Amino acid sequence: MLVAAVFAVCAWGKDIKIVVIPSEATIKVNGSYYGDGSAVLKIKKNDFVSLECSCPGYETLNTRIYGNDDRKTIEVKLKEDMLLKQTTESSVANNFFSVKVNKSLYSDDPSGKRNSENAWKMAHSVLLKYFDEIMTSDAASGFIQTPWLYKNYVEAGKTLRCRVTIKESNIGGDLTFQIKLASEMAPIQGRSREESFLETNRIMKEFETLISEFQSRLGEK
Repeated sequence: MLVAAVFAVCAWGKDIKIVVIPSEATIKVNGSYYGDGSAVLKIKKNDFVSLECSCPGYETLNTRIYGNDDRKTIEVKLKEDMLLKQTTESSVANNFFSVKVNKSLYSDDPSGKRNSENAWKMAHSVLLKYFDEIMTSDAASGFIQTPWLYKNYVEAGKTLRCRVTIKESNIGGDLTFQIKLASEMAPIQGRSREESFLETNRIMKEFETLISEFQSRLGEK
């Protein structure tokens, strides 16, 4: 009877307690929700389970827990997601937004010819606070574009690049700038390949104020 009991215990395995830091982390076992912060896993001696621990602001951990693990309690500490800490989310990334230009920055003569030189100078002034140079500036066609600005986030293994495009338009007869802050991300090891970059709603923190600055310095008061 004793031998049978020992065999039954060995066949069933053991209970292993998982404790996750931070305590609000979600625990999934074999793809199914198992708890928040801590959970007790029942694992057969010669088996394993797939463990996933996730929490906003932290990197998701995927690993296996084996039934022959000698530990009764396994502590898991999630790493902070440095990309989330060092970038910010933007609802206008990769979309054009309109800024109706203040009438003090342009004028129309009696013949209808428009002089928007001051508006263009202001747009350039704003851009040069964030970029070292402007790649394309064509007043005749009403188009401005900066080069890509690249930034590596080594701990996250990602490269982020941003650039700004401005198109001049006339909505309702008023001078309007259509402005787009493009943001794309790629794995660091693939940053030399154009096809590796995909659009993202994360932008560099230094661009957080760009949109509001365009609105305050170019827009109608």
